[in-house]
Amino acid sequence: MAVVALFAAVLIAASSPSGGGFAALFGTYCYWLIRIMMQSLMFISARSIIERYAPGSFSKSKVLVLSILLSHLPFVLAVTAMDIILGYPELGIGGAGSGTTLRVFEFGLELVFLFDNHVALCLLLSVPGWVLRASTSGASPVDESKKGTFLSTIDPPLSGVILWVEAQEHYVRITTQHESRLVLARFSDIVRDLSTKDGLQVHRSHWVAKSAIVNEQKSGQNLILVLSTGDTVPVSRSFRRKLVAATEAQ
Repeated sequence: MAVVALFAAVLIAASSPSGGGFAALFGTYCYWLIRIMMQSLMFISARSIIERYAPGSFSKSKVLVLSILLSHLPFVLAVTAMDIILGYPELGIGGAGSGTTLRVFEFGLELVFLFDNHVALCLLLSVPGWVLRASTSGASPVDESKKGTFLSTIDPPLSGVILWVEAQEHYVRITTQHESRLVLARFSDIVRDLSTKDGLQVHRSHWVAKSAIVNEQKSGQNLILVLSTGDTVPVSRSFRRKLVAATEAQ
């Protein structure tokens, strides 16, 4: 993605007019490099946040659209601030009749004018991921059948049945019958590998095996699970219905 962003910045800078010799040319390249890298960072950060906290039912296209919309406003704010600092005429500053109403209107126009630019760059940054997924999906059925899950790639392999999985920032703590290990992974990837017959997600950051639940405790409006490991796990209201259904099915 960084290479794609750098390539886009160089292309835009090369096509931008810059009079005044080497200094002006160098300044143009620096401006567009900073602007495109800043825009790319905002989009990637927005997408990472959405992928981490969005419901598992969100499709890739929905994540992409939300990432573009979420990153557009801070991108325009940052670009406008940078242009003002560099002395470019923005938001009617320095013009006749400049005022709050005019600047709000000018900023609204800025949001509209830069939107297609922002969408184009975000789509361009998404191309590497699309190519990678396309190459993966184009593999032969035999290769796909041999392809293991993320859990199967953990080295050394986990010992015992998985009882509890907890998200801890960029890491995931996996507790089994015999060990508790911290691995660098996305919580959603681990949960996707686990069987819904054996357990279920009860919180944004917790998955528990049904066999590990030994008791349920209520603390006011909160529901807490007591596990066979001695640990306690909170249950979110959005997951309570699934927990009740799973408990009744046993």
